[in-house]
Amino acid sequence: MSVAKALVQLECYLNMLDIPVTVRELYERAYRHRRGEHYDDRWLNHLRENPEVAGALDEPFTSDSIVETLMRTGHEPIVRAVMKEVRHRDIQFHQVYMIGTPRRY
Repeated sequence: MSVAKALVQLECYLNMLDIPVTVRELYERAYRHRRGEHYDDRWLNHLRENPEVAGALDEPFTSDSIVETLMRTGHEPIVRAVMKEVRHRDIQFHQVYMIGTPRRY
């Protein structure tokens, strides 16, 4: 549940910063080669079907809390994919505490 929430929050960050990459693309970069023929990202289609996950944007979160959750739950490859994208785009950012952000989806 915490990973699903973190991914919804990460998607929000990407949208708010107008970064033209999706969580699905980052997930694919992180796991397609590693999992080979066992790679499956269809579960990402259903993130918001769970009411608890759908409410993830109503909870306070930071980029640090997203990264911490992903690292704690063994999803370091996603964090590495995010950091690679940030470096590639030469994006500089500071910690931002987001509360009650408008939803764009």
